Amino acid sequence: MDDIFIQPEDLRPSVEEPEDGSSLEPDSDTDSDADASIKSTNSYSSRNLQVTMENNRRYADDSYFMPNDESELTRLNIVHQIYLILLDGRLTTAPLQMERPRILDIGTGPGDWAIGMSAEHPNAQIIASDIGVFDSGLGHLSLPNVDFQLADAKSQWTYHEPFDLIHIRGLSGAFNNWHAIYTQALAHLKPGGYIEVADADPAGDTVATEEPSHLRTYAAALRAAADETGYPRDLRHLRTDALSEAGFVGVRVQERSIPIGLWPEDPHEKTLGKMALIALLEGLEAYALRTLTRSGRWSLDEAKDLCEKVRGECVSARGLTARVRIVTGRKPVSFAQRRGEVLARAMAKVKVLNEGPDLPKDE
Repeated sequence: MDDIFIQPEDLRPSVEEPEDGSSLEPDSDTDSDADASIKSTNSYSSRNLQVTMENNRRYADDSYFMPNDESELTRLNIVHQIYLILLDGRLTTAPLQMERPRILDIGTGPGDWAIGMSAEHPNAQIIASDIGVFDSGLGHLSLPNVDFQLADAKSQWTYHEPFDLIHIRGLSGAFNNWHAIYTQALAHLKPGGYIEVADADPAGDTVATEEPSHLRTYAAALRAAADETGYPRDLRHLRTDALSEAGFVGVRVQERSIPIGLWPEDPHEKTLGKMALIALLEGLEAYALRTLTRSGRWSLDEAKDLCEKVRGECVSARGLTARVRIVTGRKPVSFAQRRGEVLARAMAKVKVLNEGPDLPKDE
């Protein structure tokens, strides 16, 4: 498996939590905002959650293009296992060495990542938010250190205490203004706190094939339809400058290429490729049906026919790969540090202009 690191950064925490716990803040988010907090199956049933049925798929609302039904739950469960393999069993690349970290998981889906973090950090306070609820997702569990909240990250964030880590994964196309998301994230992090954003979207050309194919037609159609809605899926939110322009420092990008299919000879890679293939096949219609049919240029039958052609192509393809990118940034500890790092970046750009680049370009 090939790993590409762009602008590597020492991820040791810049600030450490005092041993006496004096920097710990009261858990006021869940106490004062209990109406938005989901802690049990009972609180789920007490809410009149509205869902939308479209193209024989269930959606959380009338706008977000990805469904939240059982098929999508299966895909997300597999994707979570793929990330665990890529990260050698770790849940995050960001350091969390404090005793009681506060963690926000945006777009938690069925809750796999948040539940995993709750077991790994039993003293943490974790808020897992999403716009909808999966019927059989892990969000139905009642845990002392996890609060599942119904919240739309596009709205104004109202958390009362800052976080040590904000985690976002698989939300390509969810937001029309990633700069606003990152700006709010920066404001809701503690000094020295981290944001981690991970994504891989076939619409963003993360799935590579050598020959002209139905897959390329599929990706181009998704991108065109997404651009028309104002919710781009070109993965520009994973560029280093997307975070640095919002005020983050020490931005680090890790990109990994994974196989799709059973073609690898190595047993480990073959297992990973099989999981990636299943996730891709499960996601073809999920990514496409609402996006394409709402564009007005594709009927439901046409969209499904394209997905079926891509499915057949992917099953038989050899050498098919996908790129997964993980971006991590840190909130400056102080204004002086932020000013110093901004100056350093500016001087580095001047050096590139004068001497030529000495690092691979961040695409």
